[in-house]
Amino acid sequence: MKKALALILALAVVLSLGVAAFAENSASGAPAEAPKVYYYGPPLDTLKKDAGLLEAYDANDKKIGDIPAEDVTQVVVGDADKLEAADKEAFLAAYEEAKAMEGKAVKFFYWLQIKNLPEGCAYVKYPFTCSGENIQVTVNGNEMEVVSLGGDEYYAKLTEFGCVAILCDAE
Repeated sequence: MKKALALILALAVVLSLGVAAFAENSASGAPAEAPKVYYYGPPLDTLKKDAGLLEAYDANDKKIGDIPAEDVTQVVVGDADKLEAADKEAFLAAYEEAKAMEGKAVKFFYWLQIKNLPEGCAYVKYPFTCSGENIQVTVNGNEMEVVSLGGDEYYAKLTEFGCVAILCDAE
């Protein structure tokens, strides 16, 4: 009986040590918050189902074509390793700059590249949903025109591609 009790106690000690090995390091003892990866679409899954989701417009605001999903590359921060070294470096640096903007909160951040734009394309209409006040979209640090469709629905007129940040006033 003593041997069985000793074995059970030893097993309990070993198992409790295993649990501690998986605990997060935190000074306060509270669990550490998981890093956030900002992303908003339209998600590529949606684009593949509805190739006309992104539209190209000329300088007179006339639709000149749809952007097929296979021409769109969208990469979230957590997948930055998928980019070429120079693009990855610029992408991650721009992400840090966006997070440091005073008075603004980064709602979504990703790399967007579109190839084979129709000739005469002045901008791509990019629909998105975002809550918050004073919604702002930048690409490579340059502000894009944002049009409200009511509620939390918007679209941005993207005149360039690369590091896309969707921001709002900090709460």
